Amino acid sequence: MRDHFEVSKELKREIGFVLEELLKVIDHFNPKIKGEFLRLREIFKKTREGSLHLSHLVHNLSTEEVAPLIKAFSLYLMLINIVEERFEVREASLEREIERLSEEFDREDIVETLRSLQFRPVFTAHPTEARRRTFLEAHHEIADYLERYFSLGDREAEEAFRYRLSLLWQTSLIRKERIEVLFELDNLLYILESSILGALTEVNREIEGVTGLLERPIINLGSWIGGDRDGNPYVTNEVMTQAMKIQHSTAINLYIGKIERLIRELSIAADQGRVTRELLDSIRRDLKEGIEDEALELYRNEPFRAKLTIMKIRLQNRLIAINAPKEPSHTYREPEELLADIDLLLDSLDPISQRGLLEFRELVLHCGFHLLQLDFREHKRVVKGALTEIFSYLGIADSDFMELPEEEQERVITEALGREPINLLSLYGKLSSESWKTAQAFLKIGWGQERIHRKVVESFILSMSHSPSDLLAVLWFARQAGLWIPQKRAAISITPLFETIDDLKGAPSVMERLSKNRHYRRYLKDRGGEQEIMIGYSDSSKDGGIFASNYHLNLAIRELISLGDRLGIRFLLFHGRGGSVSRGGGPTEAAILASPYRAIDGFLKLTEQGEVIGSKYLNKRIARYNLTKSVAALLKKTLYDRFEIENPCDANEFYNRILQLISDVSYNRYRSLVYGDPDFPTYFKEATPIEFIARLNLGSRPSKRRGSDSIEDLRAIPWVFAWTQNRSIMPAWYGVGSGLEAALKEYGRAPLQNLYRSCPFFKTTLDNIELIMLKVDLAIAKEYNDFVTNREVAERIFSQIMEEFERTKSMVLLVKGSRRLMERDPVLRNSILLRKPYLTALNLLQIELIKKYRQARYRRQRERLLDLIHSTIVGIAQGLRNTG
Repeated sequence: MRDHFEVSKELKREIGFVLEELLKVIDHFNPKIKGEFLRLREIFKKTREGSLHLSHLVHNLSTEEVAPLIKAFSLYLMLINIVEERFEVREASLEREIERLSEEFDREDIVETLRSLQFRPVFTAHPTEARRRTFLEAHHEIADYLERYFSLGDREAEEAFRYRLSLLWQTSLIRKERIEVLFELDNLLYILESSILGALTEVNREIEGVTGLLERPIINLGSWIGGDRDGNPYVTNEVMTQAMKIQHSTAINLYIGKIERLIRELSIAADQGRVTRELLDSIRRDLKEGIEDEALELYRNEPFRAKLTIMKIRLQNRLIAINAPKEPSHTYREPEELLADIDLLLDSLDPISQRGLLEFRELVLHCGFHLLQLDFREHKRVVKGALTEIFSYLGIADSDFMELPEEEQERVITEALGREPINLLSLYGKLSSESWKTAQAFLKIGWGQERIHRKVVESFILSMSHSPSDLLAVLWFARQAGLWIPQKRAAISITPLFETIDDLKGAPSVMERLSKNRHYRRYLKDRGGEQEIMIGYSDSSKDGGIFASNYHLNLAIRELISLGDRLGIRFLLFHGRGGSVSRGGGPTEAAILASPYRAIDGFLKLTEQGEVIGSKYLNKRIARYNLTKSVAALLKKTLYDRFEIENPCDANEFYNRILQLISDVSYNRYRSLVYGDPDFPTYFKEATPIEFIARLNLGSRPSKRRGSDSIEDLRAIPWVFAWTQNRSIMPAWYGVGSGLEAALKEYGRAPLQNLYRSCPFFKTTLDNIELIMLKVDLAIAKEYNDFVTNREVAERIFSQIMEEFERTKSMVLLVKGSRRLMERDPVLRNSILLRKPYLTALNLLQIELIKKYRQARYRRQRERLLDLIHSTIVGIAQGLRNTG
């Protein structure tokens, strides 16, 4: 039976408009393709579930016909996304949320809690954004054109839309060159300047309307671009330094631009306004110190312009100071000095005239002199390797240090931490290049903190943390670099990243043992009794399946909170969530509210990766909506945490036994296929387009940590990306049906349905899985299955995938009491189904191109086909709205 769905009249009208405009462009540039595009579109619309029998429709198309068809379907999906975004986003209001919360809490408690919140979205360069910068900019501009056209009837916007669409038709969907790290930073800075900072200012204004003027921002933006070295050889110390400098110069130039505008605006004469003595005295002091500028002569009777000019000079000198061996005079050393000058100006202005300066103040409050707080990440193997070489050189241990028992490694590092620190620069020329690179990284972090700002790099994230000695190794380097001086300062947050399910289980034990180490205990005191811990959603999901990953993350969080209470340590949890459900993605608000009791408690740090950055922050209105919703959810959860309103599910042993059973069975089912079947790695390589994804220039980072072909060494992003492209999206649901079925047999239907209604964690997990299952198309996946050379393996594994899918689907529907997937969210259901015909077309074109690629006889032919395959990958990612 075909799926039927409705779209609103307004949405239908706008989609019809963009289709009509796209057809005009196609007709202008390639009239022959217009008819083929419409023919395939109508056939696939009418045959939503019969795609398996439609491959013959694209089989006989020539390469010359395929290329524009891929472009047409991909652009149409992009336009549908833009139109839908206009209808998806409603205005979010923090004040309305506070009004709702006032029914449960006193407003005084709400405001006090709001002022204490810390929300830290961290933008990463994970290669999941399939679109080029050109298409990101076009997406942003077209959204603006459509808003102006449909809301205001602006005919110029209509013409601008046609112009932009015509240019996109003549633009390649893919980038031919490998993207460099600093290009990734440039892409982020584009979104930051065009959207995020404006949205942030508006959100902060709404917050301050409740709290009054803030001295500390609630939202702090972070980045991994230039600092995420784990498995990425292109993130060198030089690149990290450049990233810090670029962030610094971007922030300072933003401020200079704001000041230049304020100089034009604040033309208030001394005898026309209420100018405080403090402001006049500060100008006299500045002039006495020798600050000179021709403009100052012109502003003798205009104190605001005079002071702003002085501030501009100080900021210009700040740009010079970053590279100068000797700091120039008349410069700001700290952003607090700039804020003090802004406050001085504000004191002399009436509330109406303060608007421009308040916006400037909010920008400085959020961005400081570093713009984004850069996290540094490295694999524990690299850090321990460098430590081993240095210890061997210094005579502290032999070169087999890493092979020693864990207890002995801890003893040796602990003893070394008791010695006088060495100057790491003294090791220059005496270590291998890899070890020197690691040692120098700590020095570069210190340089950034000294020359740019103490917050420019703070977190040192250690990937694949497993044991106390891993973190003690980082502590030793921090001690030598002066980033930790016992009883004085701890300028770096040593952050373990627990990624696999076994490591998540062991996390509380590792942290407890560290707390007993005298040096680490001293370090924790110097950090104010706070310990940041990053928990990885991506690798744990690849390791044990989606449900076991979520369950053990939830369990580890609860155990860490309990341990923190016992030890007097506050664990700050950093959530490494990906864009897709398979990697911990899903609505942020739902995830916040579903987290365990006291897991948030006023602090939320999470990654925003790849295509999620574009979908949530590219448009200023959408960025404001998402930031507001996140802060509102964080406020609500923190109030529940601080005033001891515990979810009854957390302490319900009966419910926890059900969840444990689902987790164990789903884990075993998943592991038996992915890691237990010796033929599965080959099946994965042949039944998905992974070989083409690995060659697609999405980001600077390689798809594997090492050169191995094992699934263990494959990064989670290409793993999920490949299954998403073949439309089985297996990592997002496999094993869940078996786990639910086992719980049904053991406990019956009613407890499962009660669990869904009363446990936010279980509900959110199942809702996310249900959403992804509607995007699955096993008829398309079966076409990819035909690429597997060993037919017995192909049929055996694919039959398991099909059986588990049907089992999971039926069990999810049973638990939710639904008849079909996503029936309780018809808007989202219709959105997914709307795209299905065009995704089918792109998948079938991709399959045919892969066949031709494998039959190609010479290199140039393969290169042309490879470009087309890559274009279909981008188009499919566009239609599914996520990659990996």
